[in-house]
Amino acid sequence: MAQQLIKTSMEDQSIESQFQYRKRPGESELLLKHVKKKRPSDRNMPPRIETLVPESTLYRELAAFDKKLDTTILRKRLDVQEALGKPNKTRRILRIFVSHTTARPRDQSTGDGDFDVMDGIVESSWTLKIEGRLLDPPIPTKKAQPVQKFTSFFRTICVELNRESGSYSEDDLVEWRKQPNGPEHDGVEISRRGQSNVNVRIVLDPDYIPQKYRLSPMLSEILDMKLETKPQVIMGLWNYIKVHGLQDTEDKHTIHCDEQLQKLFDKRHIHFSEIPMLIGHHLVRPDPIVINYTITMDTDSRHSLEAYDLDVELDSIIRQKMIASVASTQAQKEVLALDDKIVQCVQNINNSKSRRDFLLHFAQHPVNFINKWIATQTRDLEAVVGDSKIGIEEMRHAEFYKQAWVKEAVFHYLTTKVQQRMQQLLNTKRMDK
Repeated sequence: MAQQLIKTSMEDQSIESQFQYRKRPGESELLLKHVKKKRPSDRNMPPRIETLVPESTLYRELAAFDKKLDTTILRKRLDVQEALGKPNKTRRILRIFVSHTTARPRDQSTGDGDFDVMDGIVESSWTLKIEGRLLDPPIPTKKAQPVQKFTSFFRTICVELNRESGSYSEDDLVEWRKQPNGPEHDGVEISRRGQSNVNVRIVLDPDYIPQKYRLSPMLSEILDMKLETKPQVIMGLWNYIKVHGLQDTEDKHTIHCDEQLQKLFDKRHIHFSEIPMLIGHHLVRPDPIVINYTITMDTDSRHSLEAYDLDVELDSIIRQKMIASVASTQAQKEVLALDDKIVQCVQNINNSKSRRDFLLHFAQHPVNFINKWIATQTRDLEAVVGDSKIGIEEMRHAEFYKQAWVKEAVFHYLTTKVQQRMQQLLNTKRMDK
């Protein structure tokens, strides 16, 4: 009984394994491919469609023109991106205003001869204002000029107050730092208590985009530059090398230093790839702008205003428009939406053409069409269910067994059967012995 149970359980496991083996192969992979299927991009019309729809020739011409237009737009976009990499700045004047206002307690007598403190001011105080605005260009233009606020031109603004130590609880050092995505302001105000004059030291650290560096005296004498970006310094040094013919005749990357470059780099020969590293020792951050100002408590605030002019560089209007056009994605989204509609229309046309061909063949030769259709469906079913290479529908007909390969197949089949029987007989004889 136990042996029968074990035998039946083994048969059940073999049946389950057969069912698992006959499961559709690669189903999970096909599902994964279906999920990751890319959006359709075929915009080609089916062949021989012109005989049915003569207007399709116009579509082909428009498709060819669309390819040329896409190529032109891509080329122009690359030109714009290349132009954005080159510095294109306009010079403007930033006028900086430094002023202060004072507030003193004022006692005024009432009608009864008593005194009262007015406006809630009980102690003297002052307010320092640091403001700035761009001056109009010397040649006025009708185009809108770029507007930037005062703090956008500086990395830090530091104000040092020279007051008696310990007299007041407020800090004598005030610092403002630019935040990555913080708001910009038209000015900075500092309020403190006090009734005596105060010397103020204002330190402005300019924010150069791209970053500029101050050249060492030796490098500045060679290139005739004082403040410039690192790529421009390398370009100026390269022009100096070409003008003086310092390149090697065989290896153009090798540079023979003249007397000035030997003093600068302390080498007789250098490789061109070493220049960015070598000039790094001769570039330092530019000096900050320092403004000394005195807050006087006994001076009218109207006479305390001081102004300073600073040369600044702004992105040109054309550059800003180019940046906006490159960063804009609305037009690209509209083009992609239209492309999807075109692809959908072409797919509908292809499906309609396939259905028409299907019905047309069926109407012309119904019997042959049905036989071929059943045969193809049978092969598709076999491809899905198993891995059989012989069609079941073909095996039902007598012509299948009249083919040339049948005799050879029967010979091989009988030979294998005879060999198997002989092997069984040999095994039984060995067991009897």
